[in-house]
Amino acid sequence: MGKLKDIPKIDRPRERFLEKGSDALSKSELLAILIGSGIKGKNVKQLSKQIIRKFGNKFLDITVNDLLKISGIGKAKALQIVSALSLVKRFYEELGPKDKIVLSAQDAVSLTSEIRDKKKEYLVCLYLNARNALLKKEIISIGTLDKSIIHPREVFGPAVELRAAGIVILHNHPSGNIVPTKQDIEVVNKILEAGKIMGVNVIDFIIVSENDMHSIFIDIQASENKTTLYVSDGVQKSLFDLLETEKPVYKINVKKIKENYFYIPQIKKNYVQLHNRRYIGSKHKLIKWIFSIINKECEGNSFADIFAGTGVISAIAARHFKKIILNDFLYSNYAIYQAFFGDGAWDKDKINNIIKDYNNIPVEDLEDNYFSNFFGGKYFGYNSSKIIGFIRENIEENKKNLTNREYYILIASLLYAVDKIANTVGHYDAYFKKEHINDYFFMKPIDPIKVNEISIFKEDANLLVRKIKADVVYIDPPYNSRQYSRFYHVLETLTKWDEPKLHGVALKPDPENISDYCKSNAKTRFAELVKDIDARYLVISYNNTYNPKSNSSKNKIPLEKIEKILQEKGKTKVFERNYRHFNAGNTNFNNHKEYLFVTKV
Repeated sequence: MGKLKDIPKIDRPRERFLEKGSDALSKSELLAILIGSGIKGKNVKQLSKQIIRKFGNKFLDITVNDLLKISGIGKAKALQIVSALSLVKRFYEELGPKDKIVLSAQDAVSLTSEIRDKKKEYLVCLYLNARNALLKKEIISIGTLDKSIIHPREVFGPAVELRAAGIVILHNHPSGNIVPTKQDIEVVNKILEAGKIMGVNVIDFIIVSENDMHSIFIDIQASENKTTLYVSDGVQKSLFDLLETEKPVYKINVKKIKENYFYIPQIKKNYVQLHNRRYIGSKHKLIKWIFSIINKECEGNSFADIFAGTGVISAIAARHFKKIILNDFLYSNYAIYQAFFGDGAWDKDKINNIIKDYNNIPVEDLEDNYFSNFFGGKYFGYNSSKIIGFIRENIEENKKNLTNREYYILIASLLYAVDKIANTVGHYDAYFKKEHINDYFFMKPIDPIKVNEISIFKEDANLLVRKIKADVVYIDPPYNSRQYSRFYHVLETLTKWDEPKLHGVALKPDPENISDYCKSNAKTRFAELVKDIDARYLVISYNNTYNPKSNSSKNKIPLEKIEKILQEKGKTKVFERNYRHFNAGNTNFNNHKEYLFVTKV
């Protein structure tokens, strides 16, 4: 029988735990300590990996009967594991509301997991304070959703007593069908009307089944014909804000321009270009139009790109302006800027040789790591995720042997390789449910860009503009409720490499870098930004998505409001262009246009 003592001492989980602590061990290794021994033909580490992979994110809800189905696990061992889990959950529940923050539909569902497999219909309400911390969880009703049974007073009575700022309502469908029924819609409408009167923000209404979920407010349900698992996240608003159907009327003297600017980037075989990534809101296909306007309307020697995203606008600006200021508050984007635009020393042959070695790593020699344990079989194939995790750890371990530029070039090259094979639609708010995932990993070095003078920042744009000055400031803020830090959380985790605790189906860390431009106060923040900018020209990108199918795609700032704010700064011209919008499967909007506002201060 394979036991811990049969494993080489250096690899024994117990010894590693005592020497380096629990953070040095994977989930399967921690479980191996608890199990203690393996079975014939399979040591305890292999057995633990089998269990972790079998149950995945449902491991915390594992039962004795579930474990007894695994060869080698008897009643005593199963009871030991389940008891340990129950003890931890008991203490966790007693930590109190301060540790239960609800920032997404997935967070809400995780707090009410006990209703998902109920045979009767439950209606549960989460009462939140202004910080979205849970004040109380209340079962409103058990039975059927009938308007004679559910009265708004049952929902809003505790809200008034607790002085709750908002509520999230969850309802289970024992049938497994998470499509809202007529009764569901009736209940939603009644609660909304009451919420308006009571002044309590109705944040979300979520329908759950044993294996699925659906937010009525944010269209996160995957269709029956698609396997994408959409996880709600981002800004929480009341439904009567989200369901405004009146499209803003925007009448303005919009200008057209002949696109006479063109740019063909130098393509080097086996090297990654800056624009070779999937990114929501990328302006790569609008470069010709944007710079036709900038070349005609603006002049100067310095250019600031304060919501830089992919950085492609700054890459072109570097050919026209002497000084470039580049900013984005995502860690992954900052690393990419340092790699492509940084002015530090680096050895091309050294980078190429390191990457060549990475591409020849024998995956069979690799053990599971943080990245493969969480993302393998979901966002990436298991083998690819093991290689990705190994490479990222290796870069960190050898940082002392790299220049700062070489360090970021390796990280950026890894990020681009990861994006190429990710099992997603182009962001990390969801992954495809597939039995077989493309498991081929190959890494290419990036092709850095030459610039005359560059300043790179990772700051809140509203704070940054108080410290910088430029002739032209390009502003491309988020347009809707989609938080970029949540959409690209896998890349953020890979860049920071701090191995955070992950939550929910989408495996997201605790929220960080949440943008006000994705919230209802976006107009105020934009006005503050414009007021504080020291520049000769402002160039602002925005679009007209005001009535999409998916409420998370809806614009946060009306176009007329943008124009009014800019007119107070100086003479403003507006240009428009038809442009196909980003579509993750939920947005349905015709006549989509991109707008460019140019203000001469």
